[in-house]
Amino acid sequence: MKKLVAFSLALMLLAALPVSIRAQQKTDDRLQQQIFGKTQEKINQARATQGDVLSPDVFARAIKRYGEAQQDFKRGRGLGEIDRKLREVDTDMDQVMQTAKVAKAAFTSLIQARDQSLKANAPQYAADLYASGDQAFKDTMRKLESGDMNGAKKRAEEAERYLRDAELQAIKVSVIGSVRGLIAKAQEVKVEKYAPLTFTRGQALLAEAENILNTNRYASDTAREKAEAAEYEIRHATYLAEQIQRLKADEKGWEKALLNNEQLVTNVSKAFNFSPQFDAGIAKPLEDIRSAIKTLREEERRLIGEVANRDKQIGELNKTIEQKDKEIGAMQETKTGLESELAKKQQILLEKQRQEEKMRGVETMFAPSEAKVIREGDSFRIRLAGLRFPSGKSTIQPEYFSLLTKLQRAIREFPNAPVVIEGHSDNIGNDAYNLNLSANRARAVQQYLIANMGLPEDRVQAVGYGSEKPVANNATEEGRSQNRRIDVVIPMRQ
Repeated sequence: MKKLVAFSLALMLLAALPVSIRAQQKTDDRLQQQIFGKTQEKINQARATQGDVLSPDVFARAIKRYGEAQQDFKRGRGLGEIDRKLREVDTDMDQVMQTAKVAKAAFTSLIQARDQSLKANAPQYAADLYASGDQAFKDTMRKLESGDMNGAKKRAEEAERYLRDAELQAIKVSVIGSVRGLIAKAQEVKVEKYAPLTFTRGQALLAEAENILNTNRYASDTAREKAEAAEYEIRHATYLAEQIQRLKADEKGWEKALLNNEQLVTNVSKAFNFSPQFDAGIAKPLEDIRSAIKTLREEERRLIGEVANRDKQIGELNKTIEQKDKEIGAMQETKTGLESELAKKQQILLEKQRQEEKMRGVETMFAPSEAKVIREGDSFRIRLAGLRFPSGKSTIQPEYFSLLTKLQRAIREFPNAPVVIEGHSDNIGNDAYNLNLSANRARAVQQYLIANMGLPEDRVQAVGYGSEKPVANNATEEGRSQNRRIDVVIPMRQ
């Protein structure tokens, strides 16, 4: 009997042991917070004032000393030594924040130049210039830390010059760099000889883009539009030159080329149910196509008007139904609560069934390679895996129009629901650049839907998240490809 009692007591002690360990751990955590909390808060304040950048040596020294104090605590060393080191850290952080304050007052323009060069992704597009500027920036702050204000000002002038030049070069490379390469390739194959008008137009547009940047480096959006137009003209000129050279090599090819053009017009005409005649050229068939398109546009507007009228009628009927429901509700007030609850559940079930039918319809609209439909509570997300953009651009290519037509059908299934277009990117490159690019791509899809569906602008929202919300591992190309995406979020309940 005594052995049994002793064994039971041993089991109870073993069971209580983990609880004791956890309690001790909580006590240690609270003690560590009491000892290190205020100093950690001061370190956070120093970082918030950019102290790690504007007073790098003192900040680094303080962080090293803070780490030593934490190691002392873990090894159970005396609190007196730990407290001494933390006081030194507090003193250093006060100095860091004071130095940062002086730096912001004395070197406002330099700090702004550094921030703007980073925003332009200068470390990638102007690596050498940025490296020189960054080193000069660090030298400036170290001289400021040591009290050498004259030396700091002298070095700051050099640092700002490097960083401003790096910013401008980065902006130029990101906006017009690819076009210059395209022009060089075109010159190698003598495009300017065979398609001089188009080639010259492309060069002029590029010159306009560069002039815009030289005048105002922050007008990059306007310059990018010019650069994209220049790129199109150079590609167009290259195509024309290839065709002209081919025709010059084969004189009989002229007739084939004209017949091929006529066949293209014929193919388009068939879509409008008429056969063109070319005995007087292609002007008349093209005018017929234009008239047919105009007629279709007018029919589209008429149908949109009819839909609007139907919506209005439905709205009036809904009001009537609502009024009738109120009357019925008043008549049914005498019925039991159970019947009322049952009616509510049936209504909810019916609504869920309707939404489920719509959702199944949406899920079957897209092929796996085109999009993935993801349910998220009362909303669903259409992940447009098949929609891709040219690198660094936000232009929607014609090959994706059929996919966006399916997206329009899905949106029409929920005619009153707001639509959110989300742009996402991988984590390669500058965060600000990725954020801006993802927002521009989201706006491109937004404007496409508004233009092709006649939606009010306040119904379709576009937002860019950059690399903030990855869905795959950015460490692999496949993961980064999945992260570069457009998501369309639509609530099922309206």
